[in-house]
Amino acid sequence: MNPHNAETNGRKPAPRWRRRKDTRPAEILAAAQEIFGERGYDATRLEDVGRRAGCTKGTVFLYYESKSELFKAAVREAMSPMVRDTEQAVEEHQGSAKDLLTKVLRLRWEHMERARLTGLVKLLLTETGKYPDLARFYNDEFFDRGQALLRKVIQKGVDSGEFRKVDVEQAARVVVSPLFFAAVWRHTFEPVASTPIEL
Repeated sequence: MNPHNAETNGRKPAPRWRRRKDTRPAEILAAAQEIFGERGYDATRLEDVGRRAGCTKGTVFLYYESKSELFKAAVREAMSPMVRDTEQAVEEHQGSAKDLLTKVLRLRWEHMERARLTGLVKLLLTETGKYPDLARFYNDEFFDRGQALLRKVIQKGVDSGEFRKVDVEQAARVVVSPLFFAAVWRHTFEPVASTPIEL
């Protein structure tokens, strides 16, 4: 008889559903990120998210009251680490503005690749026109914060004389455009392109 066995010590092992309860929201969000990225917002069904997460549609509803709320939670889960890391990079950087701008843009791309964000970016660009609430959510919580960081970096370069004088607000918009292009390319043109692009 194993002395470490919970039943021999007078304790029954925790039911499987209880052991998984703490990890369930993370599993649902990971599944949602994948399916939203693959299929888009309209074609994503909560029962499919639940199936990929190993639960039912009803379980998904226990944590997220609608597809819209699940989408927002999935985007927050994917985007928040990127925002935190770039904000920290800007606060702690000691070198040139050029190096900092490069670091911030590389961090964003690395997060987009690692967290399956390229699919979500394509979704945001192509589908949120039909859903102003989702567009507003993304703009207010992430795009505006990201643009503020980029303006800060570019202004630092202008003030130090490292960058020429530019319209900082417009420049901040322009420098992220290759990231949006790369996200759309990866999910739209890359599978059929005859000439690959090193993103």
